[in-house]
Amino acid sequence: MLLAYILKRIGLSILVILGIIALSYIMIYIMPGNPAYAWVGKPKGPKAAEAIQVAIRELGLDRPFHVQLYDVTMRFFAFNWGVSLRFKQPVATIAIRSLVATLELLVIAYILAIPLGTLAGTYAALYRGCLGDKIVYTVTSVLIASPRFWLAALAVMLLQVFNVSVFGRIGVEYQTSINIVTGSYIIDSLISLRFDAFLDALTRALPPAILASLYPFALITRIVRLSLSEKLHEEYFRQALSYGIKGLYVVRRYALRSVIPVLAQVMGATIAYSLIDIATIENVFGRDGVGVTLAKAIPYNDYPLIIGLLTLVSIAFVIAFTIADIVHKLIDPRVRI
Repeated sequence: MLLAYILKRIGLSILVILGIIALSYIMIYIMPGNPAYAWVGKPKGPKAAEAIQVAIRELGLDRPFHVQLYDVTMRFFAFNWGVSLRFKQPVATIAIRSLVATLELLVIAYILAIPLGTLAGTYAALYRGCLGDKIVYTVTSVLIASPRFWLAALAVMLLQVFNVSVFGRIGVEYQTSINIVTGSYIIDSLISLRFDAFLDALTRALPPAILASLYPFALITRIVRLSLSEKLHEEYFRQALSYGIKGLYVVRRYALRSVIPVLAQVMGATIAYSLIDIATIENVFGRDGVGVTLAKAIPYNDYPLIIGLLTLVSIAFVIAFTIADIVHKLIDPRVRI
């Protein structure tokens, strides 16, 4: 039953990815502007029209739309995503490099958000109605409602006051001193045993990662608080206390486990939202992630790079939702598609 569920879920994910590729190309296709014009460097003069016509044939824009769409889809699964019209580099290389930079922040954000959110939610549930619970509830409400780009701008100004360098992913002096293996400067600097470069990359990653962790921290706190509060009023918890078992032990051993299915349901959507948050924060901190790269590609009508980025990020969304659904199925066998 579990294998059948996983296969069905993967099949649905593939259909979603195909739909995303098609919709992304349709949106780019109907956008104003001529990609061939950007491809040949925006030419002027008597030979400009001829150069644009040559570029149209090279890019395959003279073929019927359905043929173009089929070619784009086939090239994507063959990992031949074409060449960026602006950067004149393989789209796959740029897209993966940008996604790694974004995932670098995402991983750090959730390493911070999950344990801190669970602790804060547990505390609020145990002392519900008290001053501490009211403070936690107020803080999480503010964090959920606050726009991340505004908080990022405030953080940048505050860090500049203390002369802390936060722009970019790593200092220029370290870029040529480490071997690029994974694309993450934090990991690659450790592999290269350059701990000075590691500290520099981590220092630059922490401020935007902390900002990206605010929303999942607040949401996890709310979910744990609400779910755990309900569990604490159930009969098994009261009976355990009557037997002399410590309340914290019952919470840690039993009550928190029952919250995991609810968290698993929500985490997929939360990670997807966090990717959008991070794309906004990256622009403020000048990190070459998905958000910054996409902002550079759109004015040039760089459709190969735009489609590659949108599809790659969408695949990350689909993977996050798929993993969350599978985890939920493992915890609760009654789950069906």
